[in-house]
Amino acid sequence: MSLSIVPKKLFLCILVCTLTACASSDRTQPSASDDRVASDIDTVTVPEVNTDAQDLAEILAEVAAESSQTRQLSILIEALATKQEQGEWQTSALLLSELRRFTHRLSESQQRQIRFAEAQWFASQKQWQAAEQSLAPLLASADVAPATLRLARDLAVQMRQPQQAAQYQLDYLAAAAEAESSDVVWSVLRDAHQPQQLTATGDLARGWLALLQAAHEQAKNEDVSAIQGWQLRYRSHPAQAVAQVLQQNLQPLTSQVALVLLPLSGQFAEQGQAVLDGMILALGELPQLQIVVRDTANFDFITLSEEVQRTQADIVIGPLLKDNVSKVDGAALEQTATPWFALNNASELGTSPTMWFALEPEWEIAQIAHTLVERGYQKPLVLAADSNSGRSAVNNFTEAFRALQPEATIESGYYRTPEDMKTIVQEKLGVSASDARIWQVKIAAGKILVDAEPRSREDFDVIFLPGNIEQTRLLKPFIDVNISPFNQRIPVYATSASHILRDQLSENDLNEVHFTEAPWLVPGHPRSNELNDLLALRKSWGYSLARLAAFGHDAILLSRHRHVLAALPGFRLAGLTGELYGSPTALQRELDWAQYDGHKVVAE
Repeated sequence: MSLSIVPKKLFLCILVCTLTACASSDRTQPSASDDRVASDIDTVTVPEVNTDAQDLAEILAEVAAESSQTRQLSILIEALATKQEQGEWQTSALLLSELRRFTHRLSESQQRQIRFAEAQWFASQKQWQAAEQSLAPLLASADVAPATLRLARDLAVQMRQPQQAAQYQLDYLAAAAEAESSDVVWSVLRDAHQPQQLTATGDLARGWLALLQAAHEQAKNEDVSAIQGWQLRYRSHPAQAVAQVLQQNLQPLTSQVALVLLPLSGQFAEQGQAVLDGMILALGELPQLQIVVRDTANFDFITLSEEVQRTQADIVIGPLLKDNVSKVDGAALEQTATPWFALNNASELGTSPTMWFALEPEWEIAQIAHTLVERGYQKPLVLAADSNSGRSAVNNFTEAFRALQPEATIESGYYRTPEDMKTIVQEKLGVSASDARIWQVKIAAGKILVDAEPRSREDFDVIFLPGNIEQTRLLKPFIDVNISPFNQRIPVYATSASHILRDQLSENDLNEVHFTEAPWLVPGHPRSNELNDLLALRKSWGYSLARLAAFGHDAILLSRHRHVLAALPGFRLAGLTGELYGSPTALQRELDWAQYDGHKVVAE
């Protein structure tokens, strides 16, 4: 059997890495197969050692001194494993390159060793998808080595695939001779959101999976004694200590009073009222919670601790505005042992609430980038307004896309006016250049008639428009008419900003545009009647305020489940703004997908 062990892609990476001295002493790289906590793999680093030219020369001299190619191969493979263990990634890359000349002499076992080393090299360079592709043939074999499963687990963690990471963790437990610490195992399993779809073999792995399933059952209140039952069935299992902590942390909250801080007068009164309407909607489902509301437009934040004591509040929810978030004395609240749930991005303000939640556009753009990578797109074109928000959107998308596809080709274009839009679309799609070439041909042809149509570029496979609906509505027709009829249509994606209430489309100018949206605003949602009732009551509202109402609903939902998310970050809450999950200090929101179908919006 013949197999190219070091593909052209890796060889080019090795060459670039060598020329740019990628193994400089001040650089660090993560060890994707590290034994430590897998969910913290992005913070686990191994020093990258300077290439020792003399040491490498000695290895190659030893190889040259051997007349047997079998022995030469053994020396190189052993040295490769040693260098990777020592974090000498540049040296290992050079050894991988040297092994190319033995391609047709490798046994199947040696091929697996070298392919695993390739995957580790890609992981050391944070090229997660390339590492995953290198590892795929090893994972497809009948007998998968424990080290392969561990590396696959760590790559899945890096690529934000918690369900897959959990499955690899369970497979590793069944295959490994030595058990990992309970903290490492649980740090991976707790992020899985569908434990019923996982499988396990062997008593150790089956016990861990049973605990994860019991924790989810108890968190959903399907079986309030699920963990206790597990403790009785698995008395000698190493996860007993984890189960004890879960049993304590997943107890349902008692009746509580929340002190809510919102702007109910002044410039942002409409936004504050929308959030409050959503909170009232949520209280109908959670009778154990009462709220006391204060208007932040005339609230003295110095007296917040006193107000907490006066109202006997068990939690503070708010404020909504960033300026007011910065006025909260988190240390003073901490002295009262009162949790603080901020309704804005507190990480940018240097404050430390117990948890925070916001409708961050960065989250939405990151989800779009992640979805496009999952759907196989590799060459996106981003067209945005030439403004701070437009450039920020392009930067956020590029960062999120390249985190998963480091070698992706991402091109962007900016416009200032509607007139710019046509020009930038033609320029980026190559139509302007094609027109110019046709004109030159016609001049050269003289009196000879030349019948030609401009061709658009074929290298982009998807277009992302992060602007508002007016911008998307103007750009989409330009895109459609500038795609050559003999080329495939390029899919167009946008954000929820391209979906507004009563847009009254007069033509199919948004047809086939895909966009993210809060589930509550997607047609067919089971609670759409409540949305319609609220919009009928608040006749001046559009979808932007409806999203704030959904946000208020989800803030209440999260406040009542913060202990669940702290114990089970992978537990999913079906919010109106999206699926909510993650630890209280790192909440995540996954939106739904919809698309325009002619004059209608349909769920994907």
